[in-house]
Amino acid sequence: MINNISEKEFAVIEALSSNHSYSQRLIAKKIGISLGLTNLIINRLAQTGYIKVKQLNRHKIQYILTPKGFSEKAKKSYNYTLRTINVLSSVVTKIQSLIIGKYKSGIRNFIIVGDNELADLTEIAIKKIKITDIRYSRELTNGRVSAGETFLFYNTKSKTNGNYTNLILFLSETGINA
Repeated sequence: MINNISEKEFAVIEALSSNHSYSQRLIAKKIGISLGLTNLIINRLAQTGYIKVKQLNRHKIQYILTPKGFSEKAKKSYNYTLRTINVLSSVVTKIQSLIIGKYKSGIRNFIIVGDNELADLTEIAIKKIKITDIRYSRELTNGRVSAGETFLFYNTKSKTNGNYTNLILFLSETGINA
């Protein structure tokens, strides 16, 4: 009996939960694995009771998630959600520590430059800091910032002559990959 299903097995369960009449070929294509591996995974999931295989006719098979399969899907989804929330919380905390460190060195003005989720998290981090004289503004991009990058400029009124931190590099150096 399998206690923990693999990511590929979970992907098959996820595909089957959205459409019971997918063929093995379509499942393989949808999740990006070989047809042979898909066949092995489906057989293993059926043997362990996560799915039930129902022969509709000579050429058509239906795959149905069992209560055990639904339970495993819900448990994996719940754990994934918890991990995501913990990572996001950790990102906000690290950015807050950066900003508070700059604040303690006398910096009060910040500019968030970026148009992505990390820029959104940076704005949330600043808003959650309960220090009234911290000022910030948000700019989507400029000529020096590529898509996907996020910078925090500080101690300046413009981005052209201020100090800055590349937040992706900062987080990766602190052990968080954003």
